[in-house]
Amino acid sequence: MRKRLFRYLIIACLSLQALSQNTKVSGSDADLAVAADSYRKGDFATAAQKYSAILKAEPGLVSAEVGLVRSLLGVEKVDEAFAAASNALAAQPNSAALLAAMADVEFRRAEMSEAELNYIRAIKLDRNEVAAYVGLARLDAAFCLYGRAYRALRAAHQLAPTDPAVQRLWLTTLPRRERMAAIEAYLAGDHPDSAEETQGLQEDLQYLRATITKPVHACKLVNKVESTEINLQTPSSGTKDSDNVSVKVNDRNARLLVDSGASGIVLYGKAGTKSGLEKISDVRVLGIGDKGLRSGYTAAASRIRVGDLEFEDCVVVVLEKTGFPDEDGLIGTDVFSDYLIDLDMRSRKLRLSPLPKRPDEEATPAALTSYGEDDSADEPTSAPGSGQAANAKPAPRIPADRYVAPEMTNWLPIFLFGHHLLIPTRVNDSKPMLFLIDTGAFDNMLSTATARREGYMRPDLYNTGIQGLSGSVDKVYRTHAKLQFGGLAQDNQNVVTFDLSTISRGLGTEVSGLLGFDMLSLLDLKIDYRDGLVDFTYKPKK
Repeated sequence: MRKRLFRYLIIACLSLQALSQNTKVSGSDADLAVAADSYRKGDFATAAQKYSAILKAEPGLVSAEVGLVRSLLGVEKVDEAFAAASNALAAQPNSAALLAAMADVEFRRAEMSEAELNYIRAIKLDRNEVAAYVGLARLDAAFCLYGRAYRALRAAHQLAPTDPAVQRLWLTTLPRRERMAAIEAYLAGDHPDSAEETQGLQEDLQYLRATITKPVHACKLVNKVESTEINLQTPSSGTKDSDNVSVKVNDRNARLLVDSGASGIVLYGKAGTKSGLEKISDVRVLGIGDKGLRSGYTAAASRIRVGDLEFEDCVVVVLEKTGFPDEDGLIGTDVFSDYLIDLDMRSRKLRLSPLPKRPDEEATPAALTSYGEDDSADEPTSAPGSGQAANAKPAPRIPADRYVAPEMTNWLPIFLFGHHLLIPTRVNDSKPMLFLIDTGAFDNMLSTATARREGYMRPDLYNTGIQGLSGSVDKVYRTHAKLQFGGLAQDNQNVVTFDLSTISRGLGTEVSGLLGFDMLSLLDLKIDYRDGLVDFTYKPKK
C-alpha cells in the first residue's frame, strides 16, 4: 500500500467541504451555491469572480473568503491567494476554515512548517474541518509519515466521504477492483480537476480495466541477489553531462539514462517497439519542455535485467522517438526504491544494497518499482487451514511512518512527491526553498520566479539548448546564485534559468530549481526512498 498510497498527491487537491461552511447567517446562499458550482466544475476563474462579488456585498463572509482563496489557487494566482487569506485571517483569526485555506496556500508556496501549524490550529478549533485533515494527509505523505497521513485521510473520509478532494485521495488506498469502481464514480460526477488531471485518471482507469482480470505485474526479483554494483557509462556521443546504465529488456539491450528526476522505465522509439513488449494501455507523459504531453503506452516485459539483478513481469512505458540520440530511454532511480541506492558518480558506480531493517520487521522480497505494481491488498491474507475463507476481505494494512536507522541519523530528510525528491535549498541568503534532485538535468537550474525574487535575470548568451521529454524550452535565461543544501554550497555565476511553473503546478507545491548532473557528479549520492532520506559525500575532482 505504501507504494500506491497518495499517488495522486502530485495534484493540488482543494477541499470543497469548506466552501459551503459559514460562521454567519447570510442572505447570499443562492449566490454562494452558484459560485461553489463553478468551482466544483473546475471553472476557477468564474468562481473567483463570483466570490469576489459576494464579498463586496457582504464583507467577512467566511465561506466566500475561503472560496475566493481556493479559486485563486485553482488559477495559479498564488500571491493573490496569499493576500486574500492574510486579509481574511487578520479580521477573523480564529476561523478554522480560513486557517485551513491559508495552510493550503502555504503548502503551495512550499512553506511546509507554516502549513502544518495552521492545519493543526484549524483542527483544534474545529474537529470537523475536513480541509485541514486533507491538507495534513498531503503534507505528512510528502514527508514520508505515511501512517500519520493515512490517519488524517481516514478522519477526513469519515467526516465527508463524498467530498471530491477526499474521494481523490481515498481511492488510492483501495485494492484494484474497488479503486476502479471509485475512479469510475469520481469521473462520472463534477470534480474540480484540470483536463490533464482528468486524463491521468482516465489513463489509470484504462490500465485497470485492461489488467483487472489478470495477476498483478509485480516485477519481482527472480534470482537471489541482495546487493549488486552496476557500472555507469558515458553516453555514446562522449558527452559528460549524464550517466547511462545497460539494461536488458526481454532479449534486447538498452542504454538508459539514470534519472533521479524521472519515474519508472521509459523506452524510446525502436528500443520499445523491438523489445517484444505486450501493450497494455495508452498513456501520456509530461516532462521538461514547451510541447506538452507526449503520447505513449504501457507495456509488459517478461524479463528485465540490470547488472546481476533479474526481474520478471514488469511494466514499462514506451514513447515515440524523442530528441535524445544518445539513449534508448531512461530509468528513474525510484525503480530501485526497495533498495538502499548509492549513486556514486565520481566512481561511475550504482550500488544497491538492502534497506535497514525496521524493528520487528520481516524481510520482504525485492522488486523493481514499475507502473501498476504492488496490489497485494487484492489477495486474501488467510492461510490454508486458518479457519477463514480464502476470499475473505483482508484488513487494510496501515502504512508505516519514516524510520531513521541508527546508522542514518546524519542523513537528510527530504520531501517526496511521488518519485520527486525535493530538498530544502537556500538561494543566496534566502529562506529554504524546495529543489528537485535531478541527475537527468545537465546542470543546476533555477526557476524564473525565484531568479526575479532573489536577484536578476539576463539573456542566455550561450544559446543553451534545453531538451526534455516534452520538447525544447524556448525561453532560457542566466543568473547568479549561490546554492546551499545539506551542508554543501556552490556559487555559480551562470545558473540556467527557465520557467518551472508546470512542475510546481503538477506537484501542488513550489519547485524553485533543480540540482543537476554537473554538480551532483561531484558527490556520492545515497537515497532511501522508503523513508525519504538522502546523504551527500563530496568527492572533489582529482
